[in-house]
Amino acid sequence: MALLLWQPALAQDAPLDLEQASIDSNAIAIATATSYTQIPAGTALDVSTGLSTELASDAVELTSGTLKQGGYTISRDAPYALDVTAVLVRGVGQEQNAPRATQGSVRGDQYTNSEKSAAGDPLTQGNFFDNTRGAFLSPVEVQRGGHLLRVSLSVYDRKSGLYVWRGQIERDSLQVNVDSSMQQMVPALLAHFGESLPATAVPLK
Repeated sequence: MALLLWQPALAQDAPLDLEQASIDSNAIAIATATSYTQIPAGTALDVSTGLSTELASDAVELTSGTLKQGGYTISRDAPYALDVTAVLVRGVGQEQNAPRATQGSVRGDQYTNSEKSAAGDPLTQGNFFDNTRGAFLSPVEVQRGGHLLRVSLSVYDRKSGLYVWRGQIERDSLQVNVDSSMQQMVPALLAHFGESLPATAVPLK
């Protein structure tokens, strides 16, 4: 996997306004991080994952390469361990077609209850304006969300067993594929490695 260059300039940028970023970008990722203890510059880290997936392995490789370019050392005997978690949760219903008409709420009157309907009168199936499950005049919207891609990084001190830094970045969009998203998301999060970061929008291209 080709690794993106370290992007220290991002660490100095002010957090983007979430609403403005959503307007200016087709897709955004949201990054957050918490720093518990300072991580010395250039320190050694053991980067690994407990997941046996290609996605997690790619995230480990990208994380290790980005940290190396930032001056950090990657070593199995490092005093700090960095656990990488990368998951892809596929959206439900994003490929569904326009919803089909289904029976709405049953009011129990002559229009929806065959026992109360006059002989020979057609029975109305459902409520045209029912908006709880969708109807002809108020159909449910097809889900706009995509696949939730989340990368979480957790650094802990092997001697004390305590966390020293934790960061996460995620996006929910079908407009940017997984590989491209990963290439942009991981370096953007690591630009704030060792720092606390409030919820910050990262535009994806």
